[in-house]
Amino acid sequence: MEPGTVVWRETAQSLLRQKWLIIGCILLGLAGASVFALSQTPRWTASSQLVIGPAVPPALVGKLVASADKTGPLGMDLPAETQARVMASPTLLRAVVKALGMPDDDQTLQDLASVTRVKAVTDNAYLVTTDGPTATKAVERANAISTIYLKQRNDEAKALLTNLAGQAQDRAKAASQQSKTLVSQIDEAIQRGDNQTASAYRDQRVTLATEARQAADDSAAMLKALTAVGAGSQLATPATTDTASSSPMVARDILVGGILGLVLGFGLALLRSHLTPYILTRDQAARAASSPVIAASEGHRRRFWHRAAPELPQYEITALGAEASGALARRELNPRAFAGGGPGALLVVSASPTPNSAGIALAMAEANARDGRETLLVLADIEGTPVLPHLTGHEGLTDLVMEPAATRAIRARKLFRPGTVADLYVLPPGLNHEETAEAVGPSLVPGIVADLPPGYSVVIHGPASVGRHGITPLAAAVDASVLVVQVGLDKEMDLARLTGALQFAGAPVLGVVLIGASSHDETLGIPLNYKPLDSAPLR
Repeated sequence: MEPGTVVWRETAQSLLRQKWLIIGCILLGLAGASVFALSQTPRWTASSQLVIGPAVPPALVGKLVASADKTGPLGMDLPAETQARVMASPTLLRAVVKALGMPDDDQTLQDLASVTRVKAVTDNAYLVTTDGPTATKAVERANAISTIYLKQRNDEAKALLTNLAGQAQDRAKAASQQSKTLVSQIDEAIQRGDNQTASAYRDQRVTLATEARQAADDSAAMLKALTAVGAGSQLATPATTDTASSSPMVARDILVGGILGLVLGFGLALLRSHLTPYILTRDQAARAASSPVIAASEGHRRRFWHRAAPELPQYEITALGAEASGALARRELNPRAFAGGGPGALLVVSASPTPNSAGIALAMAEANARDGRETLLVLADIEGTPVLPHLTGHEGLTDLVMEPAATRAIRARKLFRPGTVADLYVLPPGLNHEETAEAVGPSLVPGIVADLPPGYSVVIHGPASVGRHGITPLAAAVDASVLVVQVGLDKEMDLARLTGALQFAGAPVLGVVLIGASSHDETLGIPLNYKPLDSAPLR
C-alpha cells in the first residue's frame, strides 16, 4: 500500500472515530445560526435607478469670466463618484427625513445613512439602495432619495443660471453706460482738434459695445436654458415593493452555520487526532511497541475529562488472555520458544496502572497450564489490585524479603497456592507492606525463577516501573514480554520508552494486547517492515 493511501486511510478513520465531535459542532453551528437569524429584526430592501443629464450647459459656464460667481455645486456636472456621495450625504438625507415625516434627530439621520447605499453604474446613471422596517417604507425611502436629489439639483441649476444671467445683464448695462460716457469724450476731443485721442475713444466704444452685446446674448442664452433644466434627468426605474424581506435569510444563515460547524468539527477532529499523545489505533500501538497487536477488544473512547481504564468483565479478560497465548504459540514469535511448547518466562506489563493487565496475565497463565505445562504466576505488582481475592490473606513475595537467600526458593515453593486450573500455581504479592519489603520484593523474582525445578513455565505480572531500577528486576527474570495497552489512556511516548527499556533489559516485546480498540479502526496493528523473530531453543 502506498504511503499516501495509509495517510488518507488514517485521516478518514480518525474522523470516523470522532464523528460525535463533528456532529456536535454541526449541531452547534445550526443552533447558533438559527438563534442569530431568528433574533434579527426583519429588514426590507428597495432600489431605485435615476439618470442625470447636464443641468447647466458647459458652454455657457465656460464663457464666464474667472471672477464670475459659479456657486451651486449640485447644478454643475460633478464626477459620478462625487454625486453618489452627495446623494448619501447627511445634508440630502435630512431633507428626506423631513419629507417622509420621520423624527428629525441625529439618531434617525445616522440610522438612515447606515442603510443607504448609492452606486454610480455609469457616468450619468445611479442605483440608490436603502433598507426599511417594511417593504413600503423601503420603497418610500429609495424613491424619496432619488426624487429629492433630482429636485435639489434642478433647483440649484436654476438658481445658478438665474444668478449667472443677472451677472451677464449687469456686465451689459455697465458696458453700455461706459459706451455712452465715451460719446461726450469723443466730441470734446474733436472740438480740441485732437483726432488721435478721438480715434482711441472710438475704438474703446466699439469694444464696449461688442462686450455689451456679448453679455446680453449670454444672459438671453442662460434665461433660455432655464426652460430646459432637468429635461435630461429623471427617475428611470422607481423602487417597487418586494415580496420577501432581505434580512434575515433564515435558510441561508442556517446553511452557512451548518457548513461552518462542519468545518469546525473537521478541524477540531484532525487537531485532536494529530496532537493527542494517547494511543488511539492499532497501528499506533504497534508502532510504539515495535510489535504486532496479537489480541484486541473493542471499547469506548476515553473522554477528555475522564481517562480511567474501565475494568473489563472476566469473560472478556479470559478471552483476551487465551487469544494472546494462542497467538504466541501459533506464530512462535518468542526467540526462546516460550510459547512453542518448552519452558520459559514471560512478563505481562502495562504502561499505566490498570487491573486489566493483571487479569490478562492470569488468563495467559491459565491457558498455558491448560496446555499441560506446570505454570507459575508471579504477581509482582505490590500495590496493584488483587486478581485473586481468595489469595490476599496468604503470605507472598514481600514476605520472602527476610528469608535467607539459601532457603528463599524452598520457602517460595511452599508459598505457591494452586489456582483454579490444574498445574497453575500462584505466588501472590503478600501482606508485608514495609518500605524495605516493597522496595526489595520485586528484585527477588529473578532468583526465585532461576531456582525453580526444570519444566516450569513462568508468567510474571508487574508494574511498568519498579523502584529505582525501573523495569530491570522483572525483565531480568524473563525471556520476553507482552504489553497491555489501553486505548485513550496510555501515551505513545510512555509506551515507546517502556518498549525500549524492555528491549535493553533483554525482554523483547513479542506482541501487544490492545484494550478499547475502536470498531472503526480497520488496521491490522502490524508495524511497517515488521519481520517476526526466528525461533531459537531456550538456553
